Amino acid sequence: MADSVTEVRKLHSGVPIWAHDAKPAISTGTLSSSMRTDVVVVGAGISGALVAEALTATGLDTVVLDRRSPAHGSTAASTALLQFEIDTPLIRLTEELGADRAARVWLRSFRAVDDLGGLVQRLHIPCAFRPRRALYLAGNELGATELAAECQQRRAIGLPSEFLSHTQLRAYAGLDRDAALLSEGAADVDPVALTAGVLCHAIAKGCRLFTPVQLAEIAPLHNKVEMATTGGFELEAKALVFATGYELADGIPTVGHRRSSTWAYATPPQPERLRGNGDLIWEASDPYLYIRTTADGRVIVGGEDEDIDDEAARDALLPTKIEALQRKTKILLPWLDVTADFAWAGTFGESDNGLPSIGPVPGMPNCYAVLGYGGNGITFSIVASQIIQALLRGQRDPDAELFDFGR
Repeated sequence: MADSVTEVRKLHSGVPIWAHDAKPAISTGTLSSSMRTDVVVVGAGISGALVAEALTATGLDTVVLDRRSPAHGSTAASTALLQFEIDTPLIRLTEELGADRAARVWLRSFRAVDDLGGLVQRLHIPCAFRPRRALYLAGNELGATELAAECQQRRAIGLPSEFLSHTQLRAYAGLDRDAALLSEGAADVDPVALTAGVLCHAIAKGCRLFTPVQLAEIAPLHNKVEMATTGGFELEAKALVFATGYELADGIPTVGHRRSSTWAYATPPQPERLRGNGDLIWEASDPYLYIRTTADGRVIVGGEDEDIDDEAARDALLPTKIEALQRKTKILLPWLDVTADFAWAGTFGESDNGLPSIGPVPGMPNCYAVLGYGGNGITFSIVASQIIQALLRGQRDPDAELFDFGR
């Protein structure tokens, strides 16, 4: 029997900030027998949690499996800036996809942040979800002239963005950059608490979560999927959903996909030094810096991304990368204490145009996959839960073709 149908990777290292607070207890079970169910979701991170909640809400008997404890994979390493702004600017995505398709992608991402806020409110999930503004700073990828064009195109399709000149940016936030875009519609959140809350709600409605469980074999058939675990148990489901993050499953297309590494740190609480309204900050640069605050006044900083797929190499760079992030933060926000109370590194995925892949896996009947990319993983997870829910109800989400594996 094979070891696993998905890759086994060390997705993060160091100590993420989300490790320091107690989270809601999640009711997990031990798989002790073979079973049949409607849907098996592989992965108990934020993507798997949102998909499982959406499917359970429709009345489907849903089972979630994970080889780790819930929210201990890529979710734990997320800095959880919830942006509708996709890594590929609208002006450039329009050149690639055309005006209509690019607009639909960006508008769907915008709605997803609001949809997540509505879900958190409806389910009463204590996860420090806060609506935010986002400041997109001019950098080596987009200068002031291109940012002005980006703003014009966003506003033309109804997205709430405002162009700030150097003088306006200095007056608004005290930042010394050539220009920026200020956008409504972003948010931030504790991603581990969010995942725990969504899973707890799904479990309360009948979803079952088993850990640690690892699939060793799958056999997609025309009307079902048969599976076997490394523990020798057999599962049968009408559908199988891979929400395994960057531990890719056998058979899932990876053309245009690559894995990279990112680094992040969190400062001590310093609410007295925070200025403005806690806007999310990120740069039109490569690599870009991204910054957010927390409810207790910490500042979380991430970036210095590199195309490094080797975990040992990623981890060895942690001290150097944190020092680089601290220097950049001090230049941009000189009034902050940039001491690193927490520091961590993580693996994430990127696609050529920054878009996720969501939907049926080609050549694998009744199998679906969720591959979120770039800085929008949680936002794309909401979109994925809606698309997968529609598919398994025999419907089709109007935007599904924008994200499917055959696009």
